[in-house]
Amino acid sequence: MLNYTPCRARRLRLRYRIPLSELAQAAGVSIQLINKIELERERQTPAHEKLLRNAFTLIIECRRTQLDALERELAQCGGLFQTVEGDDYGL
Repeated sequence: MLNYTPCRARRLRLRYRIPLSELAQAAGVSIQLINKIELERERQTPAHEKLLRNAFTLIIECRRTQLDALERELAQCGGLFQTVEGDDYGL
């Protein structure tokens, strides 16, 4: 039977509400592999640590860009309940 030991990577992912799917996509691997890396000590290798660090960094950069854009848009917009014409999101 495998030894299941949740690691710091899992704790960080959960604390910062990063879905398995988002981390897997950023890492370029399957959700199942991320889950196994987080839970199975045998898979917690230096190569997998590098993979997860790079994926977390990519997510941080992406979220920072998105949140900066949201901040700019909020600063420039009028009231939040004003009606607006449709945009790229069909709203």
